[in-house]
Amino acid sequence: MGPIRRGLMLAALPDAARAEVCSTLRPDWGGTPTSALSEAFMLTASPLTLVLVGLTFLALRFRSQWGGVAVVVLWTGLVSIITMLDPTGTRTPAMAEGCIGSPTLFIAAVAAICVATIIYTAPRNSGA
Repeated sequence: MGPIRRGLMLAALPDAARAEVCSTLRPDWGGTPTSALSEAFMLTASPLTLVLVGLTFLALRFRSQWGGVAVVVLWTGLVSIITMLDPTGTRTPAMAEGCIGSPTLFIAAVAAICVATIIYTAPRNSGA
């Protein structure tokens, strides 16, 4: 669905329906638009993200190649869930209303973590 039709659909929604989306997704939202930075902080504070950060530190600490690959796959799954999985269809109206920000900054940080993990846990070549 293109952005023009999406915008027309959002314009057709009554204000009460849009407000209900924000009250269900972010009940403590104050009414100011959420920035990408604050959305990144909210996504980083989720329990699944904190578990993945811990697993990443373990893979880096022990320089485990397979652990690094597993962690990168788990990070990829998390980003896929954030970006593609919206069974209720409430994420787009919530982003239009402003109670949910763009996850772009969080996704870029996760990509940097994954690249650093792969590079750090890669096998070392001998000097020969």
